Amino acid sequence: MRKCLALLMGLVLLLQPVGGFAATLTADASVTTIEMSDTLYGLFFEDINHAADGGLYAELLQNRSFEYEDILNPKSHQHYTGWQFNMIAGGKGKSSLETENPIHVNNPHYMRVSVTKAPYYLANMGYGSNAFQGGVTVNEGETYRFSVYLRNAGDYAGDVSVAITDRSAHPISETAVFTPGEAWQKFECTFTAQKSANACLTLILEGTGSLDMDMASLLPRDCFGAEWPGGGLRTDLVQTLMDLQPRFLRFPGGCVAEGSYYRSNFYNWKDTVGPVEQRKENFNTWGYMQSYGIGFFEYFCLAEALGAEPLPVVHAGLLCQARDVKEAPLTLEETRAYAQDILDLIEFATGDASTVWGGLRADMGHPEPFKLNYLAIGNENWDNIYFDRYAILSDIVKEAYPEITCIVAAGPVAEGALINNSWRNIRARFADDLVDEHYYMESQWFLNHGDRYDSYPRTTQVFLGEFAAHEPVSGGKRPNNLYSALCEAAYMTSLERNSDVVRMACYAPLLAREGMFQWTPDLIWFNEKDVLLTPNYYVQQMFSASLGDQVVASTAEGSSLYHVVTRTENEMQVKVVTLCEEEQELTMNLAGVPDGTGHVVQMTGNRKHQNSFANPDRIKPVESTCEIALGQVKVTLPANSVTIFTFPLTK
Repeated sequence: MRKCLALLMGLVLLLQPVGGFAATLTADASVTTIEMSDTLYGLFFEDINHAADGGLYAELLQNRSFEYEDILNPKSHQHYTGWQFNMIAGGKGKSSLETENPIHVNNPHYMRVSVTKAPYYLANMGYGSNAFQGGVTVNEGETYRFSVYLRNAGDYAGDVSVAITDRSAHPISETAVFTPGEAWQKFECTFTAQKSANACLTLILEGTGSLDMDMASLLPRDCFGAEWPGGGLRTDLVQTLMDLQPRFLRFPGGCVAEGSYYRSNFYNWKDTVGPVEQRKENFNTWGYMQSYGIGFFEYFCLAEALGAEPLPVVHAGLLCQARDVKEAPLTLEETRAYAQDILDLIEFATGDASTVWGGLRADMGHPEPFKLNYLAIGNENWDNIYFDRYAILSDIVKEAYPEITCIVAAGPVAEGALINNSWRNIRARFADDLVDEHYYMESQWFLNHGDRYDSYPRTTQVFLGEFAAHEPVSGGKRPNNLYSALCEAAYMTSLERNSDVVRMACYAPLLAREGMFQWTPDLIWFNEKDVLLTPNYYVQQMFSASLGDQVVASTAEGSSLYHVVTRTENEMQVKVVTLCEEEQELTMNLAGVPDGTGHVVQMTGNRKHQNSFANPDRIKPVESTCEIALGQVKVTLPANSVTIFTFPLTK
């Protein structure tokens, strides 16, 4: 018996291809199973990790309007965040926070500087400044739009000079000179940077007396959406979003949309529209101020620019259930009254210019209605306290706008009593609505649960609104390494196979500023001048760029192999993920695919490696080709890899 077993094992080893294991994949282009969702992959944007202020929003000045205040622990000094007063020794004076007769009631605070000895220097240090340099990053030869509101407080005698400077107030741009009058006046100019630097925006008070200042702003002249009322977005970050080819854009959160702790912290979309100096800033759930330079108008414009469905999220009368809430939710009667705000939002997006809110949109620069087919009511909410309010709000929306699909939350977890109870409620009360699932799980969980949606009833459809594979914390972060990305890719093959029930899915969070983050991992990292793409980003990009129309019936055998085959009218897409530590010789038998050349995109490497600002291309996809003859393809799959093959279906 032992001799026979040894001979058999030897025969098996002889049959293995040299250099790796054998794998096979079989599919017939003419045999399809389901129609795929054409909105499967999209983006979720939330102002976490300074994703908006200090990130996507192109504003270079921090706390430009002196509104910063932590609602949990308010201190007067917080209103000075980002500013340095009496920057250069020699001048004398004092500053005070004032509220009498502000620019607008929604912007109640401003700064009064009383100078007793001129010149008196004050500067905005931007984001990420230190003792040696400012945090206003400018590039040589580029032009920047500056504006500020100034008012003579009654006895100021002199001018105000403004320039982009270094940390010692030496100008690195031309200098503008303004003479403030007795009423608030907006002063504007442009500066051209004479060199690239981490700089400051410096105001020099040349006279003595008291001067009021508010809403200082510095934006790149040529940023994306510079014509929008908010002032525009950081161009390089917008390009990374465009490169993902998103089918939808979910905004503004997330926990940000719910608000936290107090009712005054509810995210009110009406505070985010209109002239930027009239937008009412709000404390961010994640611990910093939201300027609302990116408001609902800008979100809709961004979705339109991306070619993505806008998917706004409104709160459901509840503060974030996962936090230490200080006040009760809206009563059911208050919830009915609040529904008008949601109807007004829909009118803002879709109403014609003759309506109140559609007219405001037109005045802001977009006369034509935006597209709006989806509305999420609530974020990570659960239990009857949520479902009763959701019922009120969704019924009112459906009655007024039956063409809009309402999205109901199923809670913040993947497993257990909470989500099971949520689904029982949803199937009993809201079976026709789209169901928003959120879960962040260990990487291995995604490999173990590729069959999650196989048995879901097809009568109620899913929006996987937030997901990501989490690795153990290392160096203060959960890493965006190749292994987590491959586990997500493996799971996404199952999302495609089940895209008749999973209609939308998006990774979260989307953006994180290096050194100013609250959550990891994140899809895209950035600093003041560079953008870092993660292996997880490339997985999303690869899958989105090869989205099919139908799933093709297929089978595969191999070590730690995950796959899906899809097609459009003219192409077949074969996605293969392997977590095997050895390369595999893969034979693909693809009936119905003519002889020719296929396009290959592949990402591989050490499963623990991740990209960094010092080594941004350590893990990234590479492109190549392969040949198909008589319906067969033979390739070598590297260990720890994701590969997408695309084959023409016509000669």
